[in-house]
Amino acid sequence: MTASIKKMPSRGRLFKLFTDLGPYFRKLKSTEDSFFFDCLEVCVDATALPEEREFYGWWAMLYRVDTGFEYERFDGMYNKEGDWVVCKLKKEDKKQVDTAFELFLLKIKTLIEEDTGTSLCAREAILTEV
Repeated sequence: MTASIKKMPSRGRLFKLFTDLGPYFRKLKSTEDSFFFDCLEVCVDATALPEEREFYGWWAMLYRVDTGFEYERFDGMYNKEGDWVVCKLKKEDKKQVDTAFELFLLKIKTLIEEDTGTSLCAREAILTEV
């Protein structure tokens, strides 16, 4: 008996799958083997003009590797300039951001397992001496 192995989808197919997942995927910040996702979860100041609002949230890089996919997650603020900046979140904001990421992680893991036949795991942190 042989196990059925799915062929890894093309970049274009992955872009379609990730786009269909919801508002997380950023195609223009992605490459052939790395894929950018983010989530603006908590508005810092809802009274600010929409174009001047900043948000706390998460962003993640997903990397295609030989065995499937690995991801790195970051927390911080999406600033007025449209850039993510790492920063420490207040406890209640951190909890909300964590919950949003866990929901995303469940969706993306299911999608990857079902559509590629591979797995998703956290990328090992590379520690360097200072």
